[in-house]
Amino acid sequence: MVTESTKAIEIFFSYAHEDELLRHTLEKHLSNLKSQGVITGWHDRNISAGQQWAHEIDRHLNSAQIILLLISADFTASAYCQSVEMKRAMERHQQEEALVIPIILRACDWKGTPFEKLQALPTDAKPITSWNNSDEAFLNVVEGIRQALEQLNTHHAMNRSSSFSLKTIPYDRNPLFTGREDILKHLSTALRAGKTTALTQAISGLGGIGKTQTALEYAHRSQDDYDTIVWVKADTRETTMADFLTMAHRLNLPEKNEQDQHVIVEAVKRWFQTHTRWLLIFDNADDLTMTKDFLPSGGTGHILLTTRAHATGNIPQRIDVERMEPEEGALFLLHRAAILDRDKPLAAASTDKRTKAMEISRMMDGLPLALDQAGAFIEETGCSLSDYLQIYHKRQVELLKRRGKLIIDHAEPVATTWSLSFQKVEQTNPAAADLLRLCAFLDPDAIPVEIRSY
Repeated sequence: MVTESTKAIEIFFSYAHEDELLRHTLEKHLSNLKSQGVITGWHDRNISAGQQWAHEIDRHLNSAQIILLLISADFTASAYCQSVEMKRAMERHQQEEALVIPIILRACDWKGTPFEKLQALPTDAKPITSWNNSDEAFLNVVEGIRQALEQLNTHHAMNRSSSFSLKTIPYDRNPLFTGREDILKHLSTALRAGKTTALTQAISGLGGIGKTQTALEYAHRSQDDYDTIVWVKADTRETTMADFLTMAHRLNLPEKNEQDQHVIVEAVKRWFQTHTRWLLIFDNADDLTMTKDFLPSGGTGHILLTTRAHATGNIPQRIDVERMEPEEGALFLLHRAAILDRDKPLAAASTDKRTKAMEISRMMDGLPLALDQAGAFIEETGCSLSDYLQIYHKRQVELLKRRGKLIIDHAEPVATTWSLSFQKVEQTNPAAADLLRLCAFLDPDAIPVEIRSY
């Protein structure tokens, strides 16, 4: 039962402004819980004059323990609601940092959305506006929220009674992970070599080579070795900052609500500097100069970066991830395409399938992302390995742009991944981009030896 002595839980309202009246009505129905000090509510209308609205929204979106998605056709049509608020809400829900509850305000098509499988309110996801009595509809929603609050408080109480442990690995372990044993062994040995200082390792390689998957596999294998595992999306300064703000709340730091975000970042870094048995992972840390601002300068934990940067300077020790060998790539492809059971070795496949799979592996140059796309296509269409080879030769560009449907951790296809890499090269060094264009013109697959010799 929720009582007055329970610490107030922050609720974030994500909604389209066309539904402001319905949001206001829901707030009125939640007023009893507010007056009892059980919850506090926040939405963009709480932003005061002179405040930066994007900063305030991000701050509360990253600190709220419950996020209500007020669903309607206007909500699903809003680019900001979809690409910013809902995206971040689902990320925090998947990391168990917040509870996301869809509230169906008005009838609309929300099938296939990221929140489709979440338990929605009112009961049976019947839209509030379709009830004969709107008060009964809102009461049903409030009762559902009250039940969620009770479960959340029970969860918090159990956490407080147990030893401290924080693990925010955003993706499940990949059952299809293949190879990379030498890298994982090297990581384990190198990171455990230091006993008195924090050690940093960087997994470096091309886009789509499997850097994130290798870091993910290491994190899952090593869970028993760490009390704290934190995964930071280091694509940009904004995503890195957002994860640090979330970290401050998860660690319940006194500075977690500071207006100056740099104060919060320094507080998080100090926490790592004064604790042990932690693993801090910066994924997609291509801008190492920016990432360096977020690295703890002391402590006895481990830092792991994944980066496309080849020159890592004196920040980390670099481990290069190479392309898969034909046999390794073939095994991964056969497992991914569900042609070979996941626990079976390559030798268990027929000679013809092994040969065709290795041919595809060589054709994809051993790039795991490309092999994953190929496996997804074969599995979803039911075509044979021979059929895929014929289709690929005729429709190479189209297939490289195609991504499988059931993808969670790397949604972009090879074509997009390489396009983004090229854009970064062009921004950093236009002359290098022109050289790449020339090379592609001469031969998109390999520069002839006759030309390279001059």
